[in-house]
Amino acid sequence: MKITRKHLLIPISLLVGVIISGGVGYGMGSVTSSGVSYTKSDGSTVSVKDALDDVINKSLVQIDDLKKQVSDLEKKLKVYKYAELADVVHVGDYVAYDAGMWPTASLTKPTQQGQFSGNAANNKGYSVEWCRSESYKTTLKGWRVLKKDGRKVYLVHAGQPECYYHAYDSTVSGSGYADASKKLLDERAKTYMDGIYAESAHAMTKEEAQAITGNTNSTTNDLRTTGAEYWLGTVNGSKYLCGVHFDGWMSDFGSYSFGFRPVIVLKSSVFTSGKGEDQVGNQDAWLLA
Repeated sequence: MKITRKHLLIPISLLVGVIISGGVGYGMGSVTSSGVSYTKSDGSTVSVKDALDDVINKSLVQIDDLKKQVSDLEKKLKVYKYAELADVVHVGDYVAYDAGMWPTASLTKPTQQGQFSGNAANNKGYSVEWCRSESYKTTLKGWRVLKKDGRKVYLVHAGQPECYYHAYDSTVSGSGYADASKKLLDERAKTYMDGIYAESAHAMTKEEAQAITGNTNSTTNDLRTTGAEYWLGTVNGSKYLCGVHFDGWMSDFGSYSFGFRPVIVLKSSVFTSGKGEDQVGNQDAWLLA
């Protein structure tokens, strides 16, 4: 039996069932879809079953294509939302690194070899304004990108989270207190590790400070010039510890209460979700994810 398109107005209620298993069978009472055919506009004849199979197969292909498009879109969205920090940050950028909170305040400045103090009882990202003289203050706070080495990002405290006293003592043999001070500064820097993103820590070195400008002269580059004075974790000569003056000039100092700047080495493949406000109020910091 052959029918034309106008004979194909079959009520839905007549469809007893659809079985999809390799092919598709459509039952209408005692008449099967494979036994019913119709003439197309080009004069060819096709069974209802073949026509419906073709529509379903094309739909399945379209569904698979849509699934692939959705999957590709999800991957792209993930890349756009979460990028590796090393791929997007530049030296000097602020990063929303959280070194934790001080348990107690210690506002008095240190006066003896090997002493740390002067911190405020709040987030370690904040800075002590001054350590030796009120004439040399810093307003910088938070954490900044000091350098990148491969996939690793090095952060440095933007200001000075606390003070340290290094003494010059000509009566002490050898390198005097300088070696001891370097060790103490490096150990202290480790207390700024967060246990999540940080891999290691140390006190900012002479080489790192000098690399910012390529020399030891005064500079307006605020990655080195904080407005205050701070120690570097580098021994110079037999008794002295390297340091940075309020104007960025680098030299050797002794018997002073200066600040110090911990450097945090982040783990490889740390991600960021974009920019936002960090823990100390900087508005344009890279958020860690």
